[in-house]
Amino acid sequence: MKKLKRFAWFIFKSPQRKMLGFGTLLCDLKGLFSILFGEKSTEPIWVCVGVKDRTKNIHRLVQSLSTIYNNENFALSVHDQGSADSTELELWLKDNWPGKLIWSSAKADFNRSMAFNTAVNQATGNLVFVCDADMTLPPNLEQQIRKYTRPATAWFPVCQWQLNPNNDDWMWFTQGTGLFSAHKIWHKNSLGYDESITGWGGEDWNQFFSMYKSGMMPVRTRCKGLFHHWHEPTEPQDWKKLF
Repeated sequence: MKKLKRFAWFIFKSPQRKMLGFGTLLCDLKGLFSILFGEKSTEPIWVCVGVKDRTKNIHRLVQSLSTIYNNENFALSVHDQGSADSTELELWLKDNWPGKLIWSSAKADFNRSMAFNTAVNQATGNLVFVCDADMTLPPNLEQQIRKYTRPATAWFPVCQWQLNPNNDDWMWFTQGTGLFSAHKIWHKNSLGYDESITGWGGEDWNQFFSMYKSGMMPVRTRCKGLFHHWHEPTEPQDWKKLF
């Protein structure tokens, strides 16, 4: 019965149906076919991060990236936008990340859309994983990315969110779509975040729906061990959930 209810929710009440209509079912069918029968990519995976004043978090992220199975298949693209310790972070990354690294920085007010677009655009590879600095990555991340990221799909993993800074209480964060992997060549018309969205939130769901508008399927699956660590709330007082 649970599976039947989940299937009915996916068909009739999922966000893409509410916002874009039932034409999105065709994208989902095409994406499922690609996952089942398409060829997996073997190219390097570029982890793309935009940051401001997240040095400790970047340390933790890179350390978890170093423990991923076959981490030699990963490269790192980081754009820093306005950090007070930008030079120190750049030096730390060069000393502690053994793989390929592209770093850039700009003295500007932080705009998440712009920072992440820069990180994606400067990556020299085709397969990208857009990732917040506040994450710990699971050891099987490569397997998950390659399974769900195909020519007709992008992967939007559901992470586990830390509820309390003093202990490891976690919940599935189903409201957000701030992390994703995609092939740049297949998503060239929809891969970039809307840089006119300068406030908190909105750019991630806008990106999710843009995938559908370009004919792709954003795949949503829970990724156990993909942890988003607690930080002080950044949303404005009048912020409301989209769903």
